Amino acid sequence: MTFIRFFLLAASFWLPLNLAAQTRRDSTKATPVRQLNPNDRRNGYETYRSTSEIVGSGPYTMVNTIDHRYEGLVGTPYFLPDWNKGQIEMAAGQNYNEVPIKFDAFRQHLILLRPWAGNDSIIVNPEQVKSFQLKDAAGQTYLFRRIPLAKTDDEYVKEGYFLVLYQGKSALLKRIAKTFKRADFKDPYSNNIRYDSFKETFTYYVLKPDLTLTKVKLTKKSLLDALNDKGDVLKTAAETLIVKTEADAITLVQQYDRL
Repeated sequence: MTFIRFFLLAASFWLPLNLAAQTRRDSTKATPVRQLNPNDRRNGYETYRSTSEIVGSGPYTMVNTIDHRYEGLVGTPYFLPDWNKGQIEMAAGQNYNEVPIKFDAFRQHLILLRPWAGNDSIIVNPEQVKSFQLKDAAGQTYLFRRIPLAKTDDEYVKEGYFLVLYQGKSALLKRIAKTFKRADFKDPYSNNIRYDSFKETFTYYVLKPDLTLTKVKLTKKSLLDALNDKGDVLKTAAETLIVKTEADAITLVQQYDRL
């Protein structure tokens, strides 16, 4: 009897332990095993050396590198880089004064800043613009005009804006543009130019009273050829004039208008 009691007492202790052991071995509740990352305990040099071993250094190895030689952008697409409180004369007759504008000479766009609309900027429809004026930091005023009715075969020129150097019966005009050139340093035979750039270019035109628009150079011969309808008389009037500058060219066109 004593033996039976001892057996039952021992079984009562063994059974919960066995059940608990079975519960701990339940695979649905097992903790996942953490994978060892060999780089966790490496310093910078060891990691770099390991990476070099992975990439390799054989003759057929291709490695992507970053080129840090590019130096950014030089120049601006704008005639004047800052917003300018200028004037706009619309083709329909309205005039707007002290409005913030820029002239994008690269795209030949007049751009208007709208502070009342969260400083949004818009391109003004060129067909609605007759002229606009800008003033630089030194106080010099620049007047630009559109001449959509000009008599010329160059339709692209007619759609742009002209800086007015002189305006009388005739006009001496300067078309200001910008050209864009990309950096050139990556090819073996490149020019080692490490920056993109905008460069100003310009051409001159004479606009006669009949709206004939002729491209000219700042030389006496070129201007006389463009104004040849008063040929000999103008030659005589300008006989002593030497044309090398814009001011000289203006003088010759003024003489033409006085004849």
